[in-house]
Amino acid sequence: MSFLPTAKSKRWYIWAPVYALVLWLLLIVHRFALLDKDYSLPLLARYAALATGISIILNALGWLGARLLWLITTAGILAGLGLMMAYTYREMSGWEDLAGFLAFAMFTLGGFAAGLLAEGIYWLIRRRRSA
Repeated sequence: MSFLPTAKSKRWYIWAPVYALVLWLLLIVHRFALLDKDYSLPLLARYAALATGISIILNALGWLGARLLWLITTAGILAGLGLMMAYTYREMSGWEDLAGFLAFAMFTLGGFAAGLLAEGIYWLIRRRRSA
């Protein structure tokens, strides 16, 4: 994890908007390019709010030192995005967009929960070694 900034580094202030922008772009590529839906300004704004919220929470926790949480949650987000995009090409009678988004949400939340568990275990190991 040497590519991640250290805790309380000012580089996290750069990572957060870049992370939000990349996530937002991936969400709108899925919706408007892969699903071929009409452009909608309110939907663009909702995706921007979702990406910004995820980025702020995740990068703020990374800034506090939860780099393992950042890494595992990002892996969950990428897996969710991949599954969401894979659902685009399945015949689901018009439910592809909802099923894909639910898969994205479940993998994101699952990655966050797994990251919290990993951070807790890591904290317990460090505490036990120092005692």
